[in-house]
Amino acid sequence: MHVGIFMHTNYFEDFFVKGLGLSEEEYVSSYHNDFSFDYARLLHTKGIRTTIYNFTRVGDEVRTYQHGMVDCTVKFIPVGRLYKTYCLIPHSHRTPIGKFISQYISTIQKDLAGILRGDGINLIYAQEYASGRFERLASTAKQLNIPIIAAYHGGSIHKWILPIKKHTLHKASFLTTLNEDEQKSMVSHFPHIADRIRLLPNFVNSAIFYKRDKEEAMTALGLDPDSRYIITVGRLFEHQKGHSLLVQAMEQLRSIPGLKVLIAGGGPDEQSLKALIAEKGLEDRMILLGTIRNKEVLASYYSISELFVLPSRYEGLPLVILEAGACGLPTVAFNVMGVRGLVQHGVNGLLAEGLSPSALAASLDTLLANPELRAEMGEAALQIVRSDYSEEIIGARLYNLLQESLGLDPLPAQFGGDGFATKLSTPV
Repeated sequence: MHVGIFMHTNYFEDFFVKGLGLSEEEYVSSYHNDFSFDYARLLHTKGIRTTIYNFTRVGDEVRTYQHGMVDCTVKFIPVGRLYKTYCLIPHSHRTPIGKFISQYISTIQKDLAGILRGDGINLIYAQEYASGRFERLASTAKQLNIPIIAAYHGGSIHKWILPIKKHTLHKASFLTTLNEDEQKSMVSHFPHIADRIRLLPNFVNSAIFYKRDKEEAMTALGLDPDSRYIITVGRLFEHQKGHSLLVQAMEQLRSIPGLKVLIAGGGPDEQSLKALIAEKGLEDRMILLGTIRNKEVLASYYSISELFVLPSRYEGLPLVILEAGACGLPTVAFNVMGVRGLVQHGVNGLLAEGLSPSALAASLDTLLANPELRAEMGEAALQIVRSDYSEEIIGARLYNLLQESLGLDPLPAQFGGDGFATKLSTPV
């Protein structure tokens, strides 16, 4: 089996270069911090080949690499002239319709079917079924007579686009969602394909994410052992991640001695976040770490922290909550879609209501003031990750999803399968 994974971003430079500060060389040699490389690594253990496809505005020739750390192929496909022309239209990407059209056009490549045929791809995995890219890839899959899986990684379908999707998403062998809220929403909108809408959560690599010795990690990271740390991890994109809400919450926690927030991540709103932190006089309280590409280092940051905080306004299924949980941290977050399926209020963390900075501050204060409660919730978070979000469990479901798409038998339960138990009535 050879799976082609298509990334959702219109073109590589827009998201990975502008958003994450990566060069093409870094991406193909050492970057492996998103789902596509986790999937590739996991599927390789089951003898399945993967190629990760990105469209690019650089160059005129298809470029192919073997990734430096993960056993998979990475391919860059130049966008066509039509897309470059479309980008010249002012505000062409800002409305939902304009964005959909741009995603569609960016995937128009005169020889896309030939490229996939030459690579021996026999199944397409398309990130974000909400994207206009799906329609183009579905047409290519039909041309090649191969199945396509359409996935949700946080991009819900806008109401203006829903009528289009009702005419096209049935072409997918399966639709996958990360959380139960999205699954229920999709079933309500697409009842005629309800049996093909499957729940497939993220998973945690427990070989990397586990609790390290706090003193050793503190020394290795060069941090002040007399300070108290909490951590948040995520792209600096205010519209979704809500870092300004965390800044406002920290204003209300100034009285806690030595408390510092570690902010891991980069993104388009980094400068505005720095300006807000300076405006509030919190430069000594909120530390921007930048993007942490080494997962071992990230696990060390989790290990020296007292809790994990996520101020997001919405999520798909945030892997960072699972990573933090694997390192024994409880989570404080807002009660929003994608988060409430992972954080059970009062069990493995606390959920603040209404996107209120005051409510977030109160929840943080509750856990910071109670080490016994933190330890209890941190242990619960660890057990939830181990029992429901391990590589073995989710990996078997992913493998079985691919097998079923190709009309093949799933992995038997005694060999790590679960009878393809991905259509669930309760959160995994």
